[in-house]
Amino acid sequence: MNKISLVLVFLFLFQSCKKEQSNTISEGNKLNETIVSKEDDSLKTFLKHYEKFFKANFNPSECPGAALVIVKDSTVLFKKGFGVKNMHTQDAVDENTVFRIASLSKGVTAVLAGNMVDQGELEWRQKVKESVSQFDLRDKQQANRLRVEHLLSHTGGFYKYTNTRLIHKGLPLNRIVAAFRSTGVITREGTDYAYQNAAFSIVEKVMEKATGKRFDKLLKERLFVPLGMHNASSSYEEIKANSNVALPHKWNHYSKKYNLAKLHKNYYNVAAAGGINASISDMGEYLIALLGHRPDVVSKKSLKEIFRPVICTSDADTYVNLWEGVTDSFYAKGWRVLEYNGRTIMYHGGNVNQYKGQLLIDPENGIAVCALFNGPNTYNGAVIPTFLNYYDFYKEIK
Repeated sequence: MNKISLVLVFLFLFQSCKKEQSNTISEGNKLNETIVSKEDDSLKTFLKHYEKFFKANFNPSECPGAALVIVKDSTVLFKKGFGVKNMHTQDAVDENTVFRIASLSKGVTAVLAGNMVDQGELEWRQKVKESVSQFDLRDKQQANRLRVEHLLSHTGGFYKYTNTRLIHKGLPLNRIVAAFRSTGVITREGTDYAYQNAAFSIVEKVMEKATGKRFDKLLKERLFVPLGMHNASSSYEEIKANSNVALPHKWNHYSKKYNLAKLHKNYYNVAAAGGINASISDMGEYLIALLGHRPDVVSKKSLKEIFRPVICTSDADTYVNLWEGVTDSFYAKGWRVLEYNGRTIMYHGGNVNQYKGQLLIDPENGIAVCALFNGPNTYNGAVIPTFLNYYDFYKEIK
């Protein structure tokens, strides 16, 4: 949407909004009046019309289910489910319905690493092989030099998606780590970007060595429990045992219809990279921490380091470089960092087992959003750019 069209759309929306006298932002959603005062009608209008955008695109997409949360500073402003968990039922998605969050898990892992750095249990420049003795590469010297920061920033020097086939075979992480002994490298560590899942998850073993606790237990004790992420988990068994789950749906390009798909175990063997489950309520609490309001869980110093750009991806083949307003992109530690209209924002997307996820943090404006879907759809990619456009317009008329 170009800027002229966007202005025309908002002029129409704001004129129509004047005719409405409702004090609610959306059905079933109450605004925290202690944070957003009655005078701040522009923010209310932003939320109201972003929901209109979301619903207007969700319904015709026929995507079975979705959930959306928006946070401002330390307050959840909007939290709602859309559609159904299973296309063959009328069981509605609610704020506690669990989705797989796919690669949004990488950001969670980075926050856990930040927590451990705060506790003096981990260092960003810590050498991997000193903690994970079974890890090796064909290039022994590079294996000895590889650090935690290289794993979290996809700069280990590997070819893209190294050992993904082992993830799909369902091998346990120990065997995936051991398989790196026969893996070659294409660049020196820290010099190039190539997206990873198996290599990223080697950090689980570093964390387990430092604490003597399993990765899933660390997630629960350090993040899920203190943040109040009551529905979050990191295993296939836990999501299967949950009665409130948005099941995955696959789009058939020939019949132009969705079909119910099966939950599969892939990527739970690399939970750090793509195996976390959560509801939109959980993600709201997580967003508050990402905005720096839970120093008891992760310090602002660690968040600053997590979000510090490590490698430039402006020339990489990634969709974020196509967004209007994005001038440069980078990868930090578990996060993409974008230079957008003169400010720095953090973003990540997720895609596994037909689930889609989108998450944005705008620290300068203290606002964040997360959307989760239980099926691929045509507007998943527009959720974040449109949010940014709408919010920038709100700032202009505030």
